[in-house]
Amino acid sequence: MQVFEVKENDKILVVAPHPDDECIGAGGLLVCYPNICKVLVLTDGRQGQGDMTPEKIRVIREKEFIKEMEAAGIEEYELLGYEDGTLMQHIDCLEKTDLSIFTKIFVTGIHDGHPDHTAACLSVLRALRSQGIKDMEIYLYEVHSLLHQATHMLDITDVLDRKLHLIRFHQSQLRGLAYDKMAKSMAEYRALQNRREGHYIEAYTCMGPEDSPEDSTIDLERRLQKSVQFYWVLTRWMELKITGHSVAEILEKSGYSRIAVYGYAELGRLLCQELFGTVVEVSYVLDKKITQTGREDLSVFAPCQRLPEVEAVIVTAIYDFDEIKKELSEKGFQNILSFRTLLEGMDF
Repeated sequence: MQVFEVKENDKILVVAPHPDDECIGAGGLLVCYPNICKVLVLTDGRQGQGDMTPEKIRVIREKEFIKEMEAAGIEEYELLGYEDGTLMQHIDCLEKTDLSIFTKIFVTGIHDGHPDHTAACLSVLRALRSQGIKDMEIYLYEVHSLLHQATHMLDITDVLDRKLHLIRFHQSQLRGLAYDKMAKSMAEYRALQNRREGHYIEAYTCMGPEDSPEDSTIDLERRLQKSVQFYWVLTRWMELKITGHSVAEILEKSGYSRIAVYGYAELGRLLCQELFGTVVEVSYVLDKKITQTGREDLSVFAPCQRLPEVEAVIVTAIYDFDEIKKELSEKGFQNILSFRTLLEGMDF
């Protein structure tokens, strides 16, 4: 590996999918060069470790990140606030960010074991292409797994304790996994790999703006993210049932007693079954692919205007929620809610 060098005129952008990725993967870089670094966090981190509602976790993680930036001496930082776990749906998130003012960009790798990490890399590449930038130095950094072909290294032996100090600001995440110990172990391994026993190294992979993962990889990451969102819904729904509560209770507290359900696949069918006979009436189902629900008391319509009025539409097609919400809004529907978001808001 080559030794990573910073030039006199360098301006560095560190792109992080979640609040804490930047210090786990590039914390040594940040403490070595705080005056020339800007940190840009893409998501709100609401799906991170924790036993609280996603909204409470989001607030905690934002505060942890700001404290980390203050400790690192980073004056330029920004949180874009995209919903954690949905970044593959927002790979255009950096197209309005002027990347031409930077000489080097650091971002998570495309094989780091998390769809948001792949999406962060794709968002950088897409934005560079749309802005016509062809000479940018892009460096991938390590978070969850080692890079396949690391090309550059930064000796962080003298600042290792400061890097670990930054990681430890994220206590909400360390309860689930000791990222500080993991980062230290990876840095020690990289040093031993380069015959620098007793040292610690951050490793990066340099790539060009024209490089991109194969379409099959992107499709796989999208399907993985969709499966993860489905898993979140099922586990939170089960938690709701175990604690003696119900979806009908949530809807009633929100002031909804007459709703429509969008999507009659697995989640939609189960939701309609649970709400049957409760204080919340499912007036009808909205679906583009099916024409009947198999129940005489429950009609199905393709989304269109002039349907019977309901107080809310619960969208069970969670992965495509933003597009569905836009379409339904244009057709006059109001109070369009994601089933996933509805469950995440439970705090009994």
